[in-house]
Amino acid sequence: MAERATENPLIPGSVISPIQPSPMISKSAGASRLLALFFASGISLWFAASGLRAAVILNEVMYHPPEDRDDLQFVELFNTGPTAVSLDGWTFTKGITATLAASTLPPGGFGLIVRNPEAIARHYGPGLTIVGQFTGRLKHGGERLELSDATGRPVDSVKFTDHQPWPQAPDGFGASLERICPNAPGDDPANWAASKLPEFPRASGTPGRSNSVFRSAPLPGVSSVEFQAVPPGQPMVVTARLRDAGGIQSAEIQYQILDTKPDTAIVAVPMVRTGGNEREGLYRAEVPPQPSGRLIRFRVHAINARGADRWSPDPEDPRSTYSSYSLVNTNTATIAMGHLLRLGDAGALGRTHFRSLDTAPVPNRGKAAYVLMPTNGGPVQVFDHLRVTHRSGGWKVRLFKDTAIDEMTTLNVIFEDSPRWVLAEPLSYEVLRRAGVASPKTDYVRLWVDGRPLGYFLIVEQPNKSFLRRAGRDDTGNVYKALWYGNGLVEQNEKKTRLQDGHADLVELIGGLDRLKGEAQWNWIRERMDVDQFCNYYAASQCIQNWDGYFNNYFVHHDLHPGGRWTIIPWDEDKTWGDYDDSSPRHDWYTMPLTYGMAGDKDPEAGLLKMKTQPWGVAPWWRPGGFFSAPMLANSQFRTRFLKRLQEVNTTVFTEATMLPVINALERRLESEVRFRAISTRQDPAFALREFHDNIDSFRRQLRERHAFIEKELPRELSRVR
Repeated sequence: MAERATENPLIPGSVISPIQPSPMISKSAGASRLLALFFASGISLWFAASGLRAAVILNEVMYHPPEDRDDLQFVELFNTGPTAVSLDGWTFTKGITATLAASTLPPGGFGLIVRNPEAIARHYGPGLTIVGQFTGRLKHGGERLELSDATGRPVDSVKFTDHQPWPQAPDGFGASLERICPNAPGDDPANWAASKLPEFPRASGTPGRSNSVFRSAPLPGVSSVEFQAVPPGQPMVVTARLRDAGGIQSAEIQYQILDTKPDTAIVAVPMVRTGGNEREGLYRAEVPPQPSGRLIRFRVHAINARGADRWSPDPEDPRSTYSSYSLVNTNTATIAMGHLLRLGDAGALGRTHFRSLDTAPVPNRGKAAYVLMPTNGGPVQVFDHLRVTHRSGGWKVRLFKDTAIDEMTTLNVIFEDSPRWVLAEPLSYEVLRRAGVASPKTDYVRLWVDGRPLGYFLIVEQPNKSFLRRAGRDDTGNVYKALWYGNGLVEQNEKKTRLQDGHADLVELIGGLDRLKGEAQWNWIRERMDVDQFCNYYAASQCIQNWDGYFNNYFVHHDLHPGGRWTIIPWDEDKTWGDYDDSSPRHDWYTMPLTYGMAGDKDPEAGLLKMKTQPWGVAPWWRPGGFFSAPMLANSQFRTRFLKRLQEVNTTVFTEATMLPVINALERRLESEVRFRAISTRQDPAFALREFHDNIDSFRRQLRERHAFIEKELPRELSRVR
């Protein structure tokens, strides 16, 4: 909609010139002006014809506040009628569970049903009229809300979702879902829009006052926008279905062509009606032929006979245009090819220091695009308006959840210091998965950034909410990331979800693990933790010699449902398969003790003078146990189960019969990519290939020698805990 001035998402920094709307009415303007406008629009006749006894409507919904702030959820009611309405005994007969207070909603009055009155007052300020409190929570994926009066008669309802044709900005970006026209149906997605999108994710909206999208009459409807990517040199056809009770006056598309530059001209092309009539018809326009390698962004603009207009997508949508790419996919390589176009998210290609990672807020409006060319010439896939930020060795690419790649919604696209790490990490996740540990997905892509070829990169899925859902975990639970730096439990476990709740559950859990001993400690563990899952993790970590995965480099997740348990999620599996800081260039370390990571495990050189260059001790591979591993692996009950599981994994998973085919397939898949990357980055291809094959051979040796070491040491370790 263009009836409010807003930044034009086609060109950053420019503004869409709005067609002048009807006067906006605020709560402070008084009910008389509001009612005058309503009656002039025929709203009183509409309510009389509808047979409803009350003119109270569902007006605004905050169903998915960002940062897991479900305490800020609310549903707003609005009395559009000429008389006050008693809400005594009113309730929701579908959706949330709430009975409204014995209060009266005056003409033009707003009333909120909230989840947490104190949180609402702190966030939005005092003075809001709260007429009820609901239990449970609004579903983030959408649901049906039905408001009924004291007799049980339905008054108004809406069934909203978190995907098109409903607005996207209310789904975790901070905008609320606002009704546009009070006298238009509540179940029509075209009659709802997002409130103004904040710059950064933060709960916003307009509780207690007129909606930012309020209009006295319905806007044109735009639906069924269809187009297909076309090869270079061919026009792209865009069709859309437009409707308006008073008739469509005119329609157009506005498009912009980009390569690696963010600022190019916007061109308008009229849409021609090819079917139907002015009240509902099919419209068509063409984007002229484009050269290869061009990103095409466009929007549909419809204006009705009254001069009211609508943009599709809505300007407040974080994905504010439709997008296509002019390219023929000729990819016959063994991995997909990807073009990352930052389009204003400029920055150095170098790595970012670890302490700056994930600390700055990420804006709601992304400027980057990612174009994916699957192997064997599949259709080109375009992911636009993405939020892309630097991370160590590459970029974090945030997709929209309805356009995930292989179910992944946030991609870590990385090639860190050592080429070996790009190989070891997916092999480690493969062992973990086969051992029964839900692990991030991985893949490879041959990458170009702003037109510059960089060679193959590793893609690692971020353990976010989509990952948790796929793993069958509570996506509303607490997630912590274990860090190697920081001071103490709280600083070394970064909270990633439900930030307002703090670390109380983690402090309680670790406090019990540290305080209790023996049988009491074991009861604490089995009552609160997924014992089998932790056994799987530590067993697989022993096989791959996960040097980093005991003290840090993992996530933990706490299911907050009644009886919910703690689980562990592997992460950053690069220093594995015989690798550690200052390890041998041959990575021929096969003897990490089976006591590694447990409380009581000591630096084998602890009796010698500590070297200042070794913070953990003289032995370069030794590290103390972590907050979880130290007490758990030292508990005899847990340790017995862990060692038995290690025996099973070492016999069935970490074997040449199981893992050699995986290693060999990795070698075949990436051999040509190693050569391409070396040429692209001006390195010696022969040297790069030798290094690559040496690393692959070291994985084969590690598999054989580590398997034999575990097989030899297990009987001794089992005898110690029996």
